[in-house]
Amino acid sequence: MLMVSSHQCHFCRDAACALVAVLVAVVLSGCGEMPDFQVSRKFQEAEDLFVKAESLKEFQRVASLHQEILDGGFESGVVFYNQGNAWMQAAQTGRAIASYRQAQRHLPRDPYLKANLEKALQASGQSEISAIPVLDHIFFWQNRLSCQEKILLATLLLGIVLLLALVVRQVNGHQLIKRINAVICLCLVLLAVSIVRDWRNQRQIIHGVVVQEIVARKGGSTTYEPAFRQPLLDGTEFVVLDTQNDWHQIEIYDTATGWIPTRSATTY
Repeated sequence: MLMVSSHQCHFCRDAACALVAVLVAVVLSGCGEMPDFQVSRKFQEAEDLFVKAESLKEFQRVASLHQEILDGGFESGVVFYNQGNAWMQAAQTGRAIASYRQAQRHLPRDPYLKANLEKALQASGQSEISAIPVLDHIFFWQNRLSCQEKILLATLLLGIVLLLALVVRQVNGHQLIKRINAVICLCLVLLAVSIVRDWRNQRQIIHGVVVQEIVARKGGSTTYEPAFRQPLLDGTEFVVLDTQNDWHQIEIYDTATGWIPTRSATTY
């Protein structure tokens, strides 16, 4: 009969507690969130209106219905995606790009989303940036998995690590299992760093898109000289550096900075 020491029992209990804690964190992070009746009803209303819509104003109403769902606290890649489609039909290219970008966080591998985003970027005179940051070469999965998927995968890897650690104790520290566990631990650490990168990009950095052609200024007022030779076109993407008195200080192309009125852009 296999005897389990008191120390091993404590280890099993600690491992179980750790797994439960992680699973609770996953649930609280929003993974697996289901729409309630009101959200489902409003979503269906938006879908029905989209099919019947013919005018720009009607498509704007569809986009507004999707925004009401989002403002209610329910975030979904499908809602952002459909909102982007409505904005495109409403000839609001910049707002469509902003919606598609947010949809990408939830649906990073969706081919239809990718195609529609590229179409919107082309309509604004832009294209996807071909240069890939060095870190994205290392973390090659960074933009191929959603943050929720990474959290779930990290939970799975953590469970495997704890189980293998328990096996090592049972078989007197088998070297092969130790090596396998070390590799999994390394993958877990890299995945954790990837999740932190997502958190920083989505929670710490304010992204934005120009929604109407505007002249960027060297300061937060129309009295300042233009910051660039050409006006910024509808659909130009940027990062917000500062906001003062209804003006955003923005950075585009990772180097150029200027100021634009907040009403001329949408941020997320």
